[in-house]
Amino acid sequence: MPAKATNKNPPVPDGAIVIAEVLKASEPRPKQTDPVGEKIQYATRFADAMAERIASHLAPNLEGIAATTKRTAGSVRGKKQLDVNFSTPQLGLALGISLKSVHIRDVGGSARYTHNRKRNEEELRIEATGYHKRQPYAVMIGVLFLPFDSCDDGKKDNASSFGSWVRHLRPYAGREEPEDENDKFEKIYIALYDPNGTDMRFFDVESDPPKNDRPKRLLTYDEFLDAAYYAYLNRNAAEFTWAEGDEEPLEIEEGLEEDDEEA
Repeated sequence: MPAKATNKNPPVPDGAIVIAEVLKASEPRPKQTDPVGEKIQYATRFADAMAERIASHLAPNLEGIAATTKRTAGSVRGKKQLDVNFSTPQLGLALGISLKSVHIRDVGGSARYTHNRKRNEEELRIEATGYHKRQPYAVMIGVLFLPFDSCDDGKKDNASSFGSWVRHLRPYAGREEPEDENDKFEKIYIALYDPNGTDMRFFDVESDPPKNDRPKRLLTYDEFLDAAYYAYLNRNAAEFTWAEGDEEPLEIEEGLEEDDEEA
């Protein structure tokens, strides 16, 4: 359920507005035949711009937690950079979000978006392992950005690039308890976007994708933010809903309210 707008929690921009801003900030967008170095630089600019927006839009729901794209987080291998890092002195890393992307089709014979799959998977698993070993209660979320046309490049019985990515990433999602495998993420999403900046939607890799074509059910940007927030709540607190529909965190070890204290 999208977060409700209040004076304290302003409305989140539409996903189309966010992706248009990010694409603009990331220019120039490389062509398929450009050198690999230019594509890597573009992916870095894109991740930096997207991370800034995700951190700022999640921050109002996470009071008392420092949201930053610049602050390092402690892992078993020392201090490492996360794309989005929510930390407290008490919890350490509370919520970490890692952003990956494949923006341009492969220049090889396949002309698909499945190149760099092994590298991105290994980076995600190394990040999850490093942080979870040191901070097993940390909630880790991975997001892979792909253009919408990655859903349409399958042939006959071969799945689309999007479907292939879902199948490849699913084994590394769904970490439910702090005792579960360290190399898994609590949640992994594929963010599908229009390179023209007109739309951006999110798909949970634990859902079943079509072999070809776009999924019928996709999350909006604010629904993705809510999913990230509730993944954090499920690990650290409970959710309380009033009859009027207002939602607020309920601390698991919540003390007595002042008017409940014994005289």
